[in-house]
Amino acid sequence: MDNFFDSQCYEVETGIALKKQIVFLKVGTNNFARCQLSLENTILTLKNFGEESQILNSINIANSYIEFNDHVCMGRGVKIRQQKKELLIYGLTSQLKQILKLYGIQKDFANQYKVLKQIGSGSFGKVYKVKNVQNEQQFAVKMFEKQLLLDSSDKSAIVKEIQILRLMDHQNVLCIKECYESDQCLFLVEELFEMQMEISQGNILKEDEAISLLLKLLNGLEYIHSKKIIHRDLKPDNILFRNREDPIIADFGFADFYREDGIYLFQKCGTRNYIAPEIITNKNYDYKVDIYSLGVVFHQLLTAQIPRPWDNYKHSPDCQALLNGMLQVNAIDRFSIKDIKQNKLVRRIQRRSQIFDAMGSLSDFTQQNMSTPQIKTQLFSINSA
Repeated sequence: MDNFFDSQCYEVETGIALKKQIVFLKVGTNNFARCQLSLENTILTLKNFGEESQILNSINIANSYIEFNDHVCMGRGVKIRQQKKELLIYGLTSQLKQILKLYGIQKDFANQYKVLKQIGSGSFGKVYKVKNVQNEQQFAVKMFEKQLLLDSSDKSAIVKEIQILRLMDHQNVLCIKECYESDQCLFLVEELFEMQMEISQGNILKEDEAISLLLKLLNGLEYIHSKKIIHRDLKPDNILFRNREDPIIADFGFADFYREDGIYLFQKCGTRNYIAPEIITNKNYDYKVDIYSLGVVFHQLLTAQIPRPWDNYKHSPDCQALLNGMLQVNAIDRFSIKDIKQNKLVRRIQRRSQIFDAMGSLSDFTQQNMSTPQIKTQLFSINSA
C-alpha cells in the first residue's frame, strides 16, 4: 500500500526556533559537511559553517519520513525524507530528536511499542494501551486502518487532526508524542489517561466543585482557541482525567482552524445534544460553539441531565446566570470565556483556588526548610522612655 503521508506536507506557525546548532550533513559516500542548522516552524535549514549566507539544503519536516540511526564518530543521526528529497544528518541533540519525532513519521512501530490491550474504538480504527519497549513507559495509541479511509475528506481529516495535536502543549489538553505508519495502519502515540468523565445521578457535583472543574476546562479551551482552533465536539466522552481533579480535553477528530468565511472540512459536525444551534441551522459560526457545548457539560455536572427549556432546577442566582449565558441560543448573546470568568461565583471559586495554591506552595517551602539549622535571634522589644 502507498505511503499515506506522501505529498501531505504543510507549513504552520509552531513557534519552534532552534538557532546555531552545529550538525554534520552527509554529502557523499564517506564525506560529511560541518554546517549550522536552524529550525523555524517546520522548515529545517542547513547553512555552510562559517558562511551563514550560504544555504546547503533545506527540508520541511512536517509529515516527513524519519529514521533514526547512530554513527560511531558522528553520533546520533536521522534520515529525513520528504517526497523525493532526502537528507542524512548527524549530531542531533535530544531536543531536536524530540521535535523530529513529533513532526515526522516513523515506520518501526512494532519494534518500539508492545500492545497491552484495547481501550477504545472509533469509526476508522481502535485505541490501544501500549508500552514503550525501551523505557517501559505506557501510552495510548490511536490506530487508523488505511483500508477504511475511502474518501479524500477522511484522509484530510486525519492529517488535520495530527497537525492540530502537534500544536497542543497545555496541562488540560491532550498532546501527541509521535506518529508511525505501516502498510496497513497509522499510529498516533498519545498520553495515556484511563479515567473518563462520567455523568450520572450518583456523581452530581455541588456548584463549587463543578465550577472548579469548569475553570480548568476553560483554561484548556482558552489555550486551544489561542491557537486559532475550534474543537467542535466537547462532551463528557472527550474529557479525560490526569487524576480526579485535572480534566483533559481530548479527541480532535472534528477540530479545525477557525475561518472567517465559515468554510470547513466538515461544515456540520459534533454530537447530538452538544452541538451549538448555529451549527445545526447552517449559520456562520466561531469559537462560541465550544462555549455552548461546554455549557451543556457544566449543566450535566450539576444535574446529570441534558438542559431543556422547561426544566426548573434550583441553582443559585449566580450559577443560573452562568448557565443562561453559556447556553444562549443566539451566539451574539452567548458568553465568551472572558465573560464566564467575570461571573461572581466563578471569581469567588477562582480566588479560593489561588489561595489554596499559595498555601500549598508555602507548605512545600516550609517542609523543604524543616532540616535547615535554626538561627538564634534576639527578641525585639519596644521600651518606653
